[in-house]
Amino acid sequence: MNAQTRGRLILLAIAAAFILPVLAAVYLYFAEDGWRPQGDTQYGTLVVPPVTLPAATLAAVEPPPALREVWSMLVVAPEDCAARCRESLVKIRQIRLSLGPKMTRMQTVLLTLNDQLEAELREQHPRLVVADPASSAGVMALIDDYSDAQILLVDPFGNLMMRYPADADMAGIRKDLGQLLKLSTIG
Repeated sequence: MNAQTRGRLILLAIAAAFILPVLAAVYLYFAEDGWRPQGDTQYGTLVVPPVTLPAATLAAVEPPPALREVWSMLVVAPEDCAARCRESLVKIRQIRLSLGPKMTRMQTVLLTLNDQLEAELREQHPRLVVADPASSAGVMALIDDYSDAQILLVDPFGNLMMRYPADADMAGIRKDLGQLLKLSTIG
């Protein structure tokens, strides 16, 4: 074997040492029966594609805010705010407060068709924003399969992007929001 052939074989061996692991990783990741990392990075269910919600008329503060410019956590309560709804409201209030200085980037909203909200509920949640019943109906029509006391996350552009069940773990929601607000420059 001459020096030129030997040099080419060494070059091919060095190239293979770098290229073969990359090709193996691509195959293992994209092959149907290949290896993929388990689990998701988010706790909630990602809404794909995001649903753009109409600009709902919100009450309770002056000037009335909208589902724009800040992140919104919505609780859906079509009829009455029963026990599950109240638990969800307490959860999102505590999660919002746990955000510390970033809590100004988040608002909590109640979507309900009932225009009479008990005074006790307003006392417990002074920063709660209540959507107008007509606006709530429009938003609920776009959210196909919502359940009572479900928690929804809406971005500052008015896009519904994540869902959490009523019995969701607060630590999981808090972790999602902490990561989201850390990486997001909007809102």
